[in-house]
Amino acid sequence: MSYLYGDSSSSSLQINYIDFLRDALDFSVQVLAADHRMREGEARVVEVRRACAEEVGRLEALGAAIARSVEGAPIGPAESPTALCAQAVLRASADQVRAAIDRVHATLTSDLAQSESQSGRERESVVAALSTLLLRHDLPEMTSELRLQQQGGTRYAAHVHTRSLDDLEAVLELEIAAAHPLAHVLRVEKLVERLEVQAPETGGWLRKEVKLRPQRLDKEYITELVLGGAQTIIKLRSAADGTGVGYDVLVRAEAPRVQLLRTGEATDLPAFDLGVDDAAKLIDLEAKLIAATGELLHARKALVDARLGDGPLAEWRNPKKMVERLVAKMAPVVQEIAKRSLTPTELVLKRQLGDGRREEIFVSRDELRRKLGPLANGSRALFAPLGLGEPASEPAPAPVHAPVPVVEKAATVVVPRSPPPPPAKSETAAISLDDSLDRMIVSEAPSRKPD
Repeated sequence: MSYLYGDSSSSSLQINYIDFLRDALDFSVQVLAADHRMREGEARVVEVRRACAEEVGRLEALGAAIARSVEGAPIGPAESPTALCAQAVLRASADQVRAAIDRVHATLTSDLAQSESQSGRERESVVAALSTLLLRHDLPEMTSELRLQQQGGTRYAAHVHTRSLDDLEAVLELEIAAAHPLAHVLRVEKLVERLEVQAPETGGWLRKEVKLRPQRLDKEYITELVLGGAQTIIKLRSAADGTGVGYDVLVRAEAPRVQLLRTGEATDLPAFDLGVDDAAKLIDLEAKLIAATGELLHARKALVDARLGDGPLAEWRNPKKMVERLVAKMAPVVQEIAKRSLTPTELVLKRQLGDGRREEIFVSRDELRRKLGPLANGSRALFAPLGLGEPASEPAPAPVHAPVPVVEKAATVVVPRSPPPPPAKSETAAISLDDSLDRMIVSEAPSRKPD
């Protein structure tokens, strides 16, 4: 199922990425919390070792001081009571110091064992968190390979082997329902009727010769199947438990498209390239097996194994790297979803339901930020590439001011002064005109009649 962005534009997403994002953040918080506790445990181990070394040093110094004190005291002849007492004191002090050092070392061993046990539980919690995530979702850019193996000739065990986050490898057990066609070991004829190809066979009484002969494959049992890797491998045997003569079928995307390898005979024959018509028959068988196993990939039952780098994930002491890689791969997708969501406070996707209807899937940024709440600021900073913070508000428009008129400086004009007019009878006017004619001040003083 393909999804649309929030603005109804098409996307390449084939999963509900918002649902995945929620679970991926829950997983990341659990892993980072466990990683933080592991770092704290390692710091405590360093401190305990330092305190132990200091305590042992003080005890050894105490023992040496006692020895020097006794040896420096006047004890008399070797067999004197004082000398014997001194020897007893030295032995007792040495025993006491040695016993105290042993107790310090025992406490250190106990603390280290407790710390390692706690660290082991934290690593197990990381594996459990990964299991919860993988049972529901594929990780970004994950490659997978389905493997089907007959068990006791009665049923198949199904597993999917995955690789993601650069070097995280996981094996998931798949559940095969009782009503599924692959609930029992299957004969080829259940998928393709009368499947016959030309293939080499060794024959002859007196002289063994290899000749091309018609080979009926429809009566063979499918005892092992590998799908999704560089090539498809279909193992066909005459017995359901994988024994007997049979064939290994190899189907590739590039030439040689189909090879057939005869097995179980005394004479080993090399792989044989099938002709175009026979190859088409086995490619059709491969297509039917892919269709039959398609729904198994979603029937994930349990995480069987997980490896990160060169060792088991349960022994990995820096699981934080998984979160860093996961965030780096999610960031471009989340940013694009945010960019195309019409509501700035939400991440929105849509999917077509048919009949002219669409379903909208959304999550608020605030909900996603709350998931990161238990983390310290330094750990929350790892998620900055996702852009889950509040969207930047639009800047306020700059105030519009009326243009200020530009006043050009006028040329200086010299005006000849004229004598001031005579003052009026009702009032006295004082007029002051400065030399530059830039300013005029007028003051009026009303006349007063004498009483």
